[in-house]
Amino acid sequence: MPRLPASSPNSSDWNTVTPMTVHATIGIIGLGFMGVSLSARLLAAGNAVIGFDIDTDRCKALKARGGELASSAAELATQCPTIIMAVYSASQVEALLAELARNKKPARSVIICTTTCTPDEVIRIAKQADDAGLAFVEAPISGTSEEVRNGSAVALVAGSQETIETVGALLDIISPQRVNVGKIGNASRTKFAINLILQSNRAALAEGIVFAESLGLDPAVFLATARKSAAYSRVMDTKANKMLKRDFTPESHISQTLKDAELILGEAERRNLSLPMTSTQAALLRMAIALQGPDNDSAAVIEALRPPQARVEVPT
Repeated sequence: MPRLPASSPNSSDWNTVTPMTVHATIGIIGLGFMGVSLSARLLAAGNAVIGFDIDTDRCKALKARGGELASSAAELATQCPTIIMAVYSASQVEALLAELARNKKPARSVIICTTTCTPDEVIRIAKQADDAGLAFVEAPISGTSEEVRNGSAVALVAGSQETIETVGALLDIISPQRVNVGKIGNASRTKFAINLILQSNRAALAEGIVFAESLGLDPAVFLATARKSAAYSRVMDTKANKMLKRDFTPESHISQTLKDAELILGEAERRNLSLPMTSTQAALLRMAIALQGPDNDSAAVIEALRPPQARVEVPT
């Protein structure tokens, strides 16, 4: 049976997934951490996958795992009744939809957008898709690429119930823990609020570890105790060991974490709402990026909290 890839997009290590096919070829545009994990779940469940990414190394990695490749988003759309978009930003989604709209051989595809956008952006994107004759499902995912691979991430699904039901079997494969949150825009609203809590939990965990170390506690023993306490949060399971080992091999990039924090702060500002904890942890993310670089895991936020003499800086 096929196995899912480990934390690196180019890894060949796989974990088991129960076979479940949707009997159609699935297209994936964007083969970064999230796209790799989504394609891996589909391939491991026995589905055909066609991918496209401007990064040729990512494309080669998908081909090596059994996927097929398209030379463009437009070519992919002619072969795939369902297309997952897992790109970095709303502007990239809009550019891709514009390309699909110009396609001379259009297919009535369903677009599943996993990209984190603002509510206004995703509402505009949904209208753009509709104008191009494409059905649209909003489905940002709450969880790391590792959690997507093991099935514990949560897809926040919004859109027409009829369209969601059309791709329900596929959604069950890529995210068994999915939740339908209602109308378009509600998925991004929900993800922003979840991310606010998650990012604050991550920063609090990092601060707690640094404080425990300063008190002379064994950090591993402290962490084991904290996991049994009322302070427990799931971020202890996903990020604590990386913080302790200073292993910042990315499951997602800290620059993406900062992007999401800034989107949250922008939404709050439009509502005249102050988010002091999010503002503080966004500043910590910026400092960690300055120390460690933008491509490390979000667990690297701990380096912004360590005393200067204990920091490990990446040479520039």
